[in-house]
Amino acid sequence: MPAFAFLGAFIPFLALVPPSLAAMWIANRWIKARAGGTEAQAELTALREEVAALRQAHVEALERRDFAERMLSQLREARAGLPKGSV
Repeated sequence: MPAFAFLGAFIPFLALVPPSLAAMWIANRWIKARAGGTEAQAELTALREEVAALRQAHVEALERRDFAERMLSQLREARAGLPKGSV
């Protein structure tokens, strides 16, 4: 009997080794990608907070501009009522 004759029974199991290794490699890559997704989620959350802060600052700037425009229009109206030579 040849020395490797007993390996015949293990051939189906040996055939499963490469697909099993490939599945483990794919699972490992998927898990690492999911962990990277957590970092991306944190960065996305930070960007959303920054956009909200910028929107708030923009709204405040618009309110200040509107206030300044109202004050200037009131000044123009007050000056329009004065005689021309006194300005």
